[in-house]
Amino acid sequence: MGALVKTIDAILFVMFAITAVNAVLIDVQLCLPASFFPSSLAELKNWYVHEFDDYLGKEKPHFFVGLIWVELVFQWPLLVANLYGIWAAKPWYNTTCLAYGASFFTSPPWALY
Repeated sequence: MGALVKTIDAILFVMFAITAVNAVLIDVQLCLPASFFPSSLAELKNWYVHEFDDYLGKEKPHFFVGLIWVELVFQWPLLVANLYGIWAAKPWYNTTCLAYGASFFTSPPWALY
């Protein structure tokens, strides 16, 4: 049973790390003006939008920008806490993981990931 839990934790760690980096590199650009970011990050976002035909990232409707703000303000700190909790084997990790999962699965953009 311990090996299964460690395997699940490793999978979650990789998923949380990828999502946390994605939020910092791409999602923030959907909420803030393009002048705040270096051209290499803007090119990365443009590549993502065109490669995956992300019409929400291209058009930036107001509801989507609001959902991205929820992700950045609430979910991203939970991602960082979960990464630390997995790495340091903290007992509160299960609670923060549950809070992140509830927020993730009740926000409509989860299908985009």
